[in-house]
Amino acid sequence: MNSSLMKYEALSALQLQQVLQIDLRPEQKTMVGDIHGGLHALSARPVADIQGYVLLVEEVPRGFFLLKRRSLLPLWARGRTATLHALMIDRRYQGFGLGRTCLQKLPERVSNLWPEIEHLMLAVHPDNHSAIALYQALGWTFREDPATPAEGFERQMILKLR
Repeated sequence: MNSSLMKYEALSALQLQQVLQIDLRPEQKTMVGDIHGGLHALSARPVADIQGYVLLVEEVPRGFFLLKRRSLLPLWARGRTATLHALMIDRRYQGFGLGRTCLQKLPERVSNLWPEIEHLMLAVHPDNHSAIALYQALGWTFREDPATPAEGFERQMILKLR
């Protein structure tokens, strides 16, 4: 399966239409939202602090995620950190390693996009066991925080870039 990551803004007119067809299972939508919410987030300002990426499979959008930094960081992220949001793989293409592909390409993309970034962070629901296992397999660790999150609340994970 030939795949590549492309900035959302670089998509062709056809690909911009196709990205709207990325669909998730209902239980996933409750955790990450849907493609429309992800695309709406790209309207945040300043635009220099947010970037959308699309995973293309055979040149067709099958995945999407957002990266944020500086002024758009969530309260739980600080410093030279970028955060990963709304990682979604179309439900019809899950189970083929596409989420792993996105995450493996992510450190290099972030380093090229924002060279000052030292860490990547994300928030994950504690019941999302498959996502947690994937993140941990790729070197992400739970953020060391003496305060244990309340049951049902997201936990933060971190990946050191340098």
